[in-house]
Amino acid sequence: MTTRRKLKDAIAGNEELSFVFGQAATQKITQVAEETKEQLILCQDILCTFTFVPDGKPVRHYYDPEELDQWAWNDIKPNGIRSPLWVRPHSHQSGKYELVAGLRRFKAAGIIELETVPAKVFDWDDRTAFHAAISENSNRRDFSALEELDNTLRLLEIQLGYSAEEVVSLLYRMNNAAKGTTNQNVLVSHEAELVKQIFDAFGRITWQSFVATRLPLLKKPQEILDGIRQGKIHYTKGILIASLKDTETRQQLLTEVVGNALSLSEIKQRLKALNNQSKLAEPVTLQQRLTQTIQLAKKDKTLWSNPDKTQQLEHLLAQLEAMITY
Repeated sequence: MTTRRKLKDAIAGNEELSFVFGQAATQKITQVAEETKEQLILCQDILCTFTFVPDGKPVRHYYDPEELDQWAWNDIKPNGIRSPLWVRPHSHQSGKYELVAGLRRFKAAGIIELETVPAKVFDWDDRTAFHAAISENSNRRDFSALEELDNTLRLLEIQLGYSAEEVVSLLYRMNNAAKGTTNQNVLVSHEAELVKQIFDAFGRITWQSFVATRLPLLKKPQEILDGIRQGKIHYTKGILIASLKDTETRQQLLTEVVGNALSLSEIKQRLKALNNQSKLAEPVTLQQRLTQTIQLAKKDKTLWSNPDKTQQLEHLLAQLEAMITY
């Protein structure tokens, strides 16, 4: 099992987030983390509203249900939660707390029905809370492509002061300019320079690769993206299901995958069967019949060696030529 660093150490050593949010902010979080004492808080008083995230969604979308269940019963149940959750007073609900870091531990607590969990309470603004949340999650394990997409857009929103739609528009305009299809002035703008600096600081993917391989995910069907973000299906399963063009069939398969926890191989089998059914159900046009018949005729040697068949073919060909000519 991979050993995780303490959250305060992860934040302190996270150079790319220090670049984005500022070194002073990073040092402040580390200092406060060391000084804050943990306390027991009722689970019912902790809310997962994520008001500090630009789109109000957790920075990590998916936790494998089976893996989470085993971890809850085999580790958390006998040993307890050893790393306290990070929360802050809820801005809209008096007496409640908003979860900042520790969603997986909070979910595990729910599975084994813990009444209280250890937590540290911080008086953080939205920007600092988001800083801590993304640091904690990026240190756990690599983000999926969809999580990377969302979190990168969130960072760009914060730095540019743009909406998600404005960020996407800027990235596509930069990409078109780089290809030489539009005016290149956008590439030397202050916003473009900031985009380049952020991607260079993270060093995981270039902004061009992000446009080419990540932004297209936004064009996937909404129900698929929602399923992934809500933790109902894994990212890889969602992309497979999204390949179905028919909306009703895609929704039926999505429901089946979620309800029966189908594996990737089972989904591929379903897709193969559905595609075969689709091909059989497709009506064959007259033009397609003609093309197929000509192809088969070329391969049938008896058409050219049998005098009776040759004579019939010549008669039919003459009729076809007459139709085309006149």
